[in-house]
Amino acid sequence: MSSDNLDLTSKIAIWCQNNLRYIIIGALIGITIPLSWNYYQHSKKIKNVEASDLYTQLIDLITTEEEYKNVADKISNNHTESIYDVLSKFILSKQEFENKNYEGAKAHLEDIINININETYNSLATIKISLINIEEKKYDEALRLLENVDLKDAFKPVLLELKGDIYKFKGDKEKSLNFYNQALSSSSVDNENLLMKKNSVKK
Repeated sequence: MSSDNLDLTSKIAIWCQNNLRYIIIGALIGITIPLSWNYYQHSKKIKNVEASDLYTQLIDLITTEEEYKNVADKISNNHTESIYDVLSKFILSKQEFENKNYEGAKAHLEDIINININETYNSLATIKISLINIEEKKYDEALRLLENVDLKDAFKPVLLELKGDIYKFKGDKEKSLNFYNQALSSSSVDNENLLMKKNSVKK
């Protein structure tokens, strides 16, 4: 072996010796990051399965209101801000609405908006809060909320029909009829209920 090669080998050996700690740390990082990521993904899958099982109980296996709340609390505490947390809040809001606890129903829907999983669920929650305001005869507040729905195009027929309902309840048949006509024009399916509403405000 030439002296040049020996000299290069010695330099590499000295460099490795001086930087051994960094080489070991780099190797450990190279091993740890993939393992940590795999563990994170595995844990996430396990938590999703657990949340899914709890949600299945919520919609299929539970009969009493107290049981519903207990399971929903477990989802909220252990799987906070997951899709199952959002869906369970929709169910709880519906229950509160049916029990005429409108403030409780709104609170669950506002939680969904605060979780902010996506625009679709936010829009649905906003529309449902507006429906509660209609039930409470808070018509101006209901209209204000409908203007704040993110996915206006996706929910266009629903929004127009709700505006028609609001103006009907406010006694403005002309505006109500206008919104019902727009709702019928924007819908791709026949809506007998909407046609009946339209006929009810015709002069």
